[in-house]
Amino acid sequence: MALPAAAVTTAGWAALVVLVPMAAVALVVWVAENRSGAPAGDALRLAADGWLLAHGVRMQTPSGPFGLTPLLLSVVVLRQLYRAGRNSALATGAASWLGVIRVAVAVGLAYAFFGMVAALLGATSGVRADPASAGVVTGLVAGFGAGWGAARAIGLGAAMAFGLPDVVRRGASAGGVAAAAVLTAGVLAAGAQIAVTHEEFRAVFGSLHAGVVGGVAITALCVLYAPTAAVWATAYLVGPGFAVGAGTAVDASTVQLAPLPSFPLLAAVPTGPASGMVSLTLAAPLIAGLLAGVVTARPTRTEDAALPRWRIALGGALIAGPVAGVLVALAAAASRGPLGDGRLSELGPSPWHVGIVLAVEVAVAALVGATVARTAASWAAWSATRRWSPDAPGSGTSPWAGRLPSGPRRLVVGLFSGSAAADRAAPPPREPRESEPTADTAPQPHRRVGEG
Repeated sequence: MALPAAAVTTAGWAALVVLVPMAAVALVVWVAENRSGAPAGDALRLAADGWLLAHGVRMQTPSGPFGLTPLLLSVVVLRQLYRAGRNSALATGAASWLGVIRVAVAVGLAYAFFGMVAALLGATSGVRADPASAGVVTGLVAGFGAGWGAARAIGLGAAMAFGLPDVVRRGASAGGVAAAAVLTAGVLAAGAQIAVTHEEFRAVFGSLHAGVVGGVAITALCVLYAPTAAVWATAYLVGPGFAVGAGTAVDASTVQLAPLPSFPLLAAVPTGPASGMVSLTLAAPLIAGLLAGVVTARPTRTEDAALPRWRIALGGALIAGPVAGVLVALAAAASRGPLGDGRLSELGPSPWHVGIVLAVEVAVAALVGATVARTAASWAAWSATRRWSPDAPGSGTSPWAGRLPSGPRRLVVGLFSGSAAADRAAPPPREPRESEPTADTAPQPHRRVGEG
């Protein structure tokens, strides 16, 4: 298949797979709650605007720009674009980095056209997106996702990773592990905070008086923005915290808040400094760093399972810090956005602060973890070759052990050194030499006549 046709087909399918269910949900809500008499086209325009918002496109409203991205929907969009790039690469027979770039550009251009069309069709008198900006943003997102999928489809990503120096490969892998661990801790912390503040959550939800259909819509919004809350919780655990408005700050030591909008998820925002139990969770970045250090010091996946050199283990630990910082900083940037020009123009964590602080925390903890793990592995490897045996020369054992019979000696060695050492201590049966007589060939003594 020609590349333009494959790009248009896969990009269009990636857009429709996300946009059609959103339009269906919007129409269901419009049918159930059509009290204002608004036309059905407004529901479809709302779905198009939500689709653009999932790509990071900022919407213009009468109160200012709206740019808080629903990250759960963004993950679904990236997954579809990844599949679009993979299918385009397989359909066109891409086999090199040049082919991957061509697929990424073609899918990005086709998807940018759909983004511009969505911006034009989704514009209303109150909410609209600039078509040029929508095309650029959606095209860049599509190019990234499609390029990633194309590279993975033909195996270039793995080939590039194996071509990197060992210290860089170990550091990048450990940094990814640390970032995943910190984000997982943020998910758990956000879930725990919502569970603790469930009464406030229910109070805010009830104050909206949304009805059945409106309540379902608000719940869906809370689910779509749950990953955003998890990233904010991650920034809280890292240290810099996040903002919920201009002049506000929420971190473990300081909480400065202004009146918050009536949205249920915002009821979980801490209202005071961290308590003693909550302070224990602030060790999550350090634990993630220790885990990254263990990853850099693990043996190679070869038959000999050799341990890495010290410079590789410690160098990988130093690289893991910046890698983890960059990954979490990107997540923080994606979770940040304005809700108008007023007090809510600053929402979310600062990517720079979160990335720099986490890079330092992970790097220091990874150095400690790599040192401990590498030392423990070296000691275990040395001890495996120095097991105690009374038969070993220079072992410093008491003379009595050598005077024991074979059976008791094996028992003593098995108790002190393990079964493997006991097996080594037992001397193997000696094979008779050709010059030595055996039981069958040994000469029998001559008997006198009349004996026996």
